[in-house]
Amino acid sequence: MEVIQESSIREQFKSNNNTWFQNFINEYDNKMEATMKNKGYRCIHSMERTVIFTFGEFTFRRKRWKKGSKWVVPVDTMLGLEKNTRYSLEFMYQVACLSTLMSYDMVVKAIDLVYQVSITKPSVVKAVKMCGELINEKNNYRYFNEYKPKESIDILYIEGDGVMVKARENGSDNKNFDLSHFVLHTGSYEEYKNRYKLDNKKEFISMKNSSAREQLIDYIYNTYQITTKTILVTNSDGGHGYTPYIFKELAKDLNVKYHEHFWDEYHVNKLVKEYYKEMPITLLEKVFKALKKHSKSELEMVLDTTESILTSEVEEEKFSIFKRKLLNNFQYLKPAKFRGLKPQGIGIMESQHRKVTYRMKKRGMYWSKRGASTMSQMIVLSYEGKLHDLFFGPWRKEYEPYKEITNFSAADIFNYSSDERNYQLPKLALNATYRYKK
Repeated sequence: MEVIQESSIREQFKSNNNTWFQNFINEYDNKMEATMKNKGYRCIHSMERTVIFTFGEFTFRRKRWKKGSKWVVPVDTMLGLEKNTRYSLEFMYQVACLSTLMSYDMVVKAIDLVYQVSITKPSVVKAVKMCGELINEKNNYRYFNEYKPKESIDILYIEGDGVMVKARENGSDNKNFDLSHFVLHTGSYEEYKNRYKLDNKKEFISMKNSSAREQLIDYIYNTYQITTKTILVTNSDGGHGYTPYIFKELAKDLNVKYHEHFWDEYHVNKLVKEYYKEMPITLLEKVFKALKKHSKSELEMVLDTTESILTSEVEEEKFSIFKRKLLNNFQYLKPAKFRGLKPQGIGIMESQHRKVTYRMKKRGMYWSKRGASTMSQMIVLSYEGKLHDLFFGPWRKEYEPYKEITNFSAADIFNYSSDERNYQLPKLALNATYRYKK
């Protein structure tokens, strides 16, 4: 018995679908005829158009109507097709989704394999650029959005760190740029055994550290009601742009009275292990024991012992830097349990980075600065389950009248864009006294 190739069946389905789709278009055109005439429109002609949908590539004819100088194509409106575009919005959304998971070249191959339609790498770039435009529009939209009551909050967690990616601008050579990444949440709960999920997680990522921080403060200011009892818990590796001072200033901006900052445990452990990797294991164990107990005297004792076995000036200089870093930041090494806090929800930054680093680093990848900024935000939106809303959410229809009326964006009004804002956010308590709890 001869085995029928599945591809031949698929081609037959495709042929049948072409006929069905054109009939579907004709029925809709005929249905709209009376409505269009009642509105004073006159059918001028029918024209062909080729569009790639998620269900295939179709060439179809549809009627074009005119009243005065205004043209209307009911079928295009019904299908959500914009003028002079070859791809449906749903198709572009799916291309954008795939681009957050794989390289642009791999997206082209995946589309060809799954949909049996051919697109090019520039088509993927177009989908990403569309996302960038929509992200800017949605940022502008919030200025026109209705006011929502703020939620009173007892505790806020904020963590920040940078992701180094290769990027270039204005035709220059590739350089390393730091994507600034902040994560905000209100706590965590045990989703299943030993697996915790963050409550009300919100991520902010930008090519500029100051921009990411401004977005973070802006979001908190408009979302949460900070009270005298609100606790702010911050965590970072202490690198440039993420020092304790940065988070102290952030606490001041938010008018938080009770602030606890942590030096990220993962980076501390990495630092200590790296330094003691060629030294007696007993010294490493004693350092960790002192850190666990948060005993500065015990830590100093171990450091003195370490210093006594050094044999060169180079080793002494290296040790001096290591010792100074530990002792100067010792207050931020105090474990959560000694501060009356639960450890869950603290030190989550590395796991939050993973989705960005997996897509945007290694494999010889490099980006334009704008492309890196857009892709990082797309990845965050995709993992938050909000990328679909970016394309199809009700906000787009609500924002449309403002675009038509003003003919310019809210960014022009407020001198604001997602990556470049030169205004200073209003301080919540300019003259308030600030007490930082160590």
